[in-house]
Amino acid sequence: MKKVKQNVRITDADTVSDALVRIYKEAAARDGAVAKDAALAAIMGEVETLSAKITTAIKADKVSRSLEDADAKRDEIIRSLGTLLSGYGAIPIAAKKAAAERLLATYDKYGKSIVNETYARESSLIESMLEDFAAESLADSVKLLDGVGDLIASLRTAQDEFNAANDTATAALTAKGESAYSIKKPLLAAINEKLVPYLTAMGAVNAEYADFAAKADVEIAKANASVSKK
Repeated sequence: MKKVKQNVRITDADTVSDALVRIYKEAAARDGAVAKDAALAAIMGEVETLSAKITTAIKADKVSRSLEDADAKRDEIIRSLGTLLSGYGAIPIAAKKAAAERLLATYDKYGKSIVNETYARESSLIESMLEDFAAESLADSVKLLDGVGDLIASLRTAQDEFNAANDTATAALTAKGESAYSIKKPLLAAINEKLVPYLTAMGAVNAEYADFAAKADVEIAKANASVSKK
């Protein structure tokens, strides 16, 4: 049997470990020698535990990136809203100019600089801004300026999406523990230094282990093949 290459992607290490756990459980379910092998069960227990940890860590990393994307979306809307209001404030149409100035007075209480605040601080300021823009005294001004109402509505949606992403990120990061990178090394060690030698030895004398080893070898080959595609 070949070993998993040390330079496989973290996601591929996760994938191959998941596959090995699945193959083991299928073999153990047949209630043969594999099912009764306490030493193999201990090895696979370690692989499964580390596989679960790296999966959680990877998900947390992805969630963090999703939170960044959600923040970037609301930031862009805030900038666009400021640019649009400033544009209306510069046009020589009295009614639109006056409406823009009323709305800019509210916008300028916060300004584009809020995008540089911490996530929590920015969220608080956005909620206040949205509440101010929803005031009855500004309703006519919002209606008069095409696109402003749409941007305000988009900001409300983007803020709601950010809140949802933030809740998910908080839960994921709480459960994350170690980084995916730090888990990869012991996971590959469990596979390469314990599982592969054990299956290689047992597969030479028992057909049941040989079947498990052959299937495991295929999954490891898939993971290794991904390295050359980088």
